[in-house]
Amino acid sequence: MDTARTNAIAVLALTRGGARLAGRLGHLLPDQVHLYLPRRLCEGELPGQAFPFDRWQQAAGKVFAGYRRILFIMASGIVVRTLAPLLDSKQTDPAVVVLDEKGRFAISLLSGHLGGANELARQIAEVLGAMPVITTATDVNDAPALDLLARELACRIYPPSEIKRFNRFLVEGEQVILYSRWALSPEYRAGFTYIDRQEDIPLGHPVVYITNRIVPLGPQPRLLLRPRNLVVGVGCRRGVKADQIIGAIKAVFKGEKLSLLSLQALATVDVKMKEPGLLQAAEYFKVPLVEVGREQIEALSGQFAPSDFVKQSIGVGGVCEPAAMTASGQGKIIIPKQKMGPVTVAVAEAGLQWWG
Repeated sequence: MDTARTNAIAVLALTRGGARLAGRLGHLLPDQVHLYLPRRLCEGELPGQAFPFDRWQQAAGKVFAGYRRILFIMASGIVVRTLAPLLDSKQTDPAVVVLDEKGRFAISLLSGHLGGANELARQIAEVLGAMPVITTATDVNDAPALDLLARELACRIYPPSEIKRFNRFLVEGEQVILYSRWALSPEYRAGFTYIDRQEDIPLGHPVVYITNRIVPLGPQPRLLLRPRNLVVGVGCRRGVKADQIIGAIKAVFKGEKLSLLSLQALATVDVKMKEPGLLQAAEYFKVPLVEVGREQIEALSGQFAPSDFVKQSIGVGGVCEPAAMTASGQGKIIIPKQKMGPVTVAVAEAGLQWWG
């Protein structure tokens, strides 16, 4: 999902009956709902935040681009025809639920698992006393769903094209192996054959790996769930080029068999935050550049080998290791300082809330 979208629920209606139900939802969920109604129906005081519109397609497009969760109170056919030109992929499209004017059925229409439409349909149905309508095969057959598991564990899926095939394996009752590099709670293992040692994975079955490490290709189908829990601490000389930083990070990840899909952030000392090369590298990897204060680094004095040169230059004895450790929430340094020309790199692994 696109993190730039707001998590409020956009509620759209076209008729007077739909607007009344939208207003009711606004009263029931005042802190969550934004109402989008035709200007002619914006009469009197409306609950929560309300936005009148004059052009339907324009309003729908704006909402589709700006919200993670959307509720349409109208016929499903109108919604399908309206959204068809806007659809991208299940990885990025928002959750879409359709509600009839009488508030009897909440239908999960789009992005049921990854986007959270199934969850939204259940939430709206509970609030209104309606019937949630969920048609995804895994839910109908009480089978686990890989896209839902990835969402709950905040993992990236690779390759996303395999989601459909693996969900089919699960729906049809085929044995699917689940291996996690970290202990996994029983609630996440249901429906899988869980293996906690990679060397014990049997041949002949599709495998789901939860890991931030590179997994060599093998003879059986595989799907990788990548937790974003690797923080790269970066130290560099003034004026270093982005290509040098990017190249150093890629080289370390390749050499240590780490997946760049698990990269959570770059981190550096406060005095380096305006280095163009660092800013461009963070933009390249599409991750934030986290600022670590010199006092925070100084607090970790004695845990890392200091550099006299760095101490004389910026007042602390090191950057990459303490920056990585601090920005990862005092995680574990798994790759100590690697010096690569004008760049130093260290990698810390942040803890995961879902460890079993």
